[in-house]
Amino acid sequence: MASPFDSKIEFLKGVGPRKAELLNKELEVFTFGDLVQHYPFRYEDRTQFYKVRDIADDMPHIQLRGVLRSIDNVGVGNKKRLVGIFADDTGEVELVWFKGGQWVARRLQRGMEYIVFGKPARYGRRFNIAHPEMELLTNANEKGGYLQPVYHTTEKLKASFLESKAISKLQAALLSTVKGRVAETMPQALIEQYSLMDKESALNQLHFPTNYEELNKARF
Repeated sequence: MASPFDSKIEFLKGVGPRKAELLNKELEVFTFGDLVQHYPFRYEDRTQFYKVRDIADDMPHIQLRGVLRSIDNVGVGNKKRLVGIFADDTGEVELVWFKGGQWVARRLQRGMEYIVFGKPARYGRRFNIAHPEMELLTNANEKGGYLQPVYHTTEKLKASFLESKAISKLQAALLSTVKGRVAETMPQALIEQYSLMDKESALNQLHFPTNYEELNKARF
């Protein structure tokens, strides 16, 4: 019986021949099996929200909830940039885009509540976040609670909209496609002896971990 992981990557929903060729050349991903084994190299912690007052110099990333108070173009020529003021009940932080400002501005609305994720940097007395990820605050995401996988990609893939988040979506599509058809490869005796997670659960947790405990079980 053929394994679903033997299927060519171009047949995965959202790929097609052109993207498949890029995945072949850039990541050596030719089949479903190759893609599912393209594991995240790290995870961004989206389980916790911070307040603006909690921002510190040594934070690699931070996730905030608040309101976009303003967004305007600042400067001219090479110094032109898009600047937003984002606030919660403890203070304000500046959001800055040095590239793609027009595209970003069309998708953001003053006065709306957003979730902001990015790396803070101090400039004078204030912190700013350059090129943050932003999404509207909804009932579904207001509590956070997940680990975001981050995948290796390349400049050529990014130019074709196959950045880390896009690869994450392909992984989700793949895991949905093979659901219930992942063959176990470990003897049942070993699974019971070491209390191992089944293979399908392990693959799901490696790409979309529920929490760090489940991620460690999947890795084991």
